[in-house]
Amino acid sequence: MTTEPIMESGMTFGPFKEGHCFYIEKSKIYGSLQQGVKIAEFLLLRFKSDKPTTLWIVEAKSSTPRPLAQHEFDAFIEEIRDKFVNAFSLGLACCLKRHTATELPEPYGELDLSTSDFRLILIINHRKWEWLPPLQEALSKALHATVKTWALATPAVAVINDHMARDYGLISSVSFSSNPPAS
Repeated sequence: MTTEPIMESGMTFGPFKEGHCFYIEKSKIYGSLQQGVKIAEFLLLRFKSDKPTTLWIVEAKSSTPRPLAQHEFDAFIEEIRDKFVNAFSLGLACCLKRHTATELPEPYGELDLSTSDFRLILIINHRKWEWLPPLQEALSKALHATVKTWALATPAVAVINDHMARDYGLISSVSFSSNPPAS
């Protein structure tokens, strides 16, 4: 069985194997505390037979400010950092049963958090590959303390475009808006 696809930022994510995706942004638990708490779109379990389970925290965007527009760019990076840290924290809190009401899929409750790996993945729709490095650098710097304090394996932070997301099996389709992507 698979989950229903998730539509975010002009991209169709999934479908994913049943129980592997937790649409945290639309969850009841997030709905009960969302006032003032920004959060990423969804959590996704990735399994490889020879490696620990990896929990991907995914945020999707259809555009980004230019790095040259420093104030807007810094605010964007801060917002994405907050979404990742909050989704990571809420996801772990749910796995640890810190919240009484949660619709967390069963496989998440069976995670060995001491050996699981984590990835914070920002996907930018319609973004040229060569425009990604400044975003990657800024986001990695903004999340440095989280990566270090949680001893997350390298590379813990990734900024990818829709083409790369398709290669990773994250998206099945992309819709184009009438607005050209920001550069």
